[in-house]
Amino acid sequence: MPLSNEDSLRLNVLLAQKVSAIRIDEGKLIVYALTQKGEAKIQLNPTSRNDKYVKEVKDFLSTKALGAPGGFPMYISRWNRMGDLRNSSLEKLLLLGEEEAVAAVVNNKDITADIAKSAWWALQSAENARSMLANKAVVEADIGTELATFLVEFLPFEEDPLSMLISTRLVLQPGLISDDEVVKLWKKAKSKNTLYVGFLEIRADELPEQVAEHARYEEIKQILSTLVQEQNPYAVMLCKLLSASGQTFIKIAETAFKRPPNYDVVGALIESIRRYTFIDHAEAGQTQQELNLGLNLQGEIQTDINAITSLVNNIYHEENNINSSDELKAIQALVPELATQLQAILCLMRTSQTVLAPTIAKSTAVGTLMRKKLKPVLEPILMNLRVLQA
Repeated sequence: MPLSNEDSLRLNVLLAQKVSAIRIDEGKLIVYALTQKGEAKIQLNPTSRNDKYVKEVKDFLSTKALGAPGGFPMYISRWNRMGDLRNSSLEKLLLLGEEEAVAAVVNNKDITADIAKSAWWALQSAENARSMLANKAVVEADIGTELATFLVEFLPFEEDPLSMLISTRLVLQPGLISDDEVVKLWKKAKSKNTLYVGFLEIRADELPEQVAEHARYEEIKQILSTLVQEQNPYAVMLCKLLSASGQTFIKIAETAFKRPPNYDVVGALIESIRRYTFIDHAEAGQTQQELNLGLNLQGEIQTDINAITSLVNNIYHEENNINSSDELKAIQALVPELATQLQAILCLMRTSQTVLAPTIAKSTAVGTLMRKKLKPVLEPILMNLRVLQA
């Protein structure tokens, strides 16, 4: 059934000008358009059943924007076979009045700030805001602060813990929210521990409410000063963890373990600790120090927390162990009384979320039951965190 003459004329006149995005209120039968002059709208006059008429409108828009009436699904499949969507193609997708088309735009790595503004006008949702804030170009533009504000305001209504964590992680990127909003978000974390994990990931050394440094921090810093100047990685890491910022990180990490809601949050928490304590903070692959320390376990992915503990104990205590690096031997000689703390660092830097795999394979539990099943895995991690605290 073709469009009414009135709707066809009005839509043609609308699309003859510069239109950045279109959305359709299918309930009220209104077509909204974002133009250079502002927002325009057309009240539809259906000549058939409403759902069929809306489909006709979408076919009309698709023909005008893409040259084919099939709309988003058919056209996007052709683009996928050709490669990544280009910016010009992204702009065309926003003219279809399709939510799925908007989702494709916001998830594209080449999205620009201007396209992001149009996409946000077309469909505002927490999922779309998160997708766009994963893009550096969007974060650095004015639209980035608007998206971050939306996510902060939406957090009380967010039910999925992983989405809550991702939102926190994204809004804490530099320049998106004010210091006051950061403090308010921090206070919310006291009742929603999941938010702490976002802080640990993004602002590890700039957490609000800093605790005191370790009681022996100044003394140990003085003893290790020469090694620190020589950039001995173990000396640098030990001083970092005993400082006020390091002690705050450890305390909050321990707090976040109290009531994690699901495996996703536990895994993210473990990874944040691993990255914070990892010597040299390598981003990918195995470093030479991992190989020197024998922590690669013959290249196998480690899923046994007890095996990690045993391996570290062997490395640290075996006399003349060839796997023990000169840097580690140097700090062992200077502060032999800190053996437990150094072993804790070695364990934490090697413990990744893969230690959760055996438990996840046997259970999909969440909440209290999950925490009970994970106790044998989490207790060694918590013990190492406590060893490093004042």
